[in-house]
This record gives sequence, structure tokens and C-alpha cells, in this order.
Amino acid sequence: GNLSGGQRQRLALARAILHDTPVYIFDEATSCIDIESEETILALIHEMTKTKTVVMTSHRLANVENADRIYAMENGNIAESGTHSALLKNGGVYAKLWERQQELENYGKGGVYA
Repeated sequence: GNLSGGQRQRLALARAILHDTPVYIFDEATSCIDIESEETILALIHEMTKTKTVVMTSHRLANVENADRIYAMENGNIAESGTHSALLKNGGVYAKLWERQQELENYGKGGVYA
């Protein structure tokens, strides 16, 4: 049968996880998935980081907030790297993107961002 984009993405993730390799690379692993599935998948990926090496790309910065190291890209180059809190303190490209995404998410929830 025909699978939706989200269903195909969940199937690909399940197959990758069942493969049991020491290194996993997830490229926008939750881009086509509903918020409930996204939370479940991110919790699973976080659990995997305890015993596996996980490399993850994401345009949604909240998905990488707990990463050991974040690399912020700008114009195809690494602009800065560090932990979430260090990058926010740095006030560079990551902090600006984080702030914009927070504004958009709060606006989408009907909230006000000061």
C-alpha cells in the first residue's frame, strides 16, 4: 500500500534502530512526523546516545538542545560549536536562530514573546 511521508520516516527509523550499529546518522529524523511521534522518537534517540554515537541534523533547534556538541552552520560552513547553553551565551548565529524559533513557536501557540 501507499505510506505517508511520516509513515515512511518511522519505518526507516525502525529499520535503522534494529540494525544495531555503533554509529547512527539521522538527517532531519522528525521532519515529516506529528508532534507526539516526534517526542517519542527524540526520547528514543536520546536513550540511544547513552551507548551509541549519534549524529543528527535538524532545522528545529529544540531537537538538538540536549546534544553534547552542536555545530551551527551558516552559508555551508561551521559558524560555531558548543553546548546549547554555551552557544546561547555566545550570542552568535545559533542564539539568533534559537530566538527566532522560540518567537515563532510562541506565536503559533498564541503566546506573546517579549
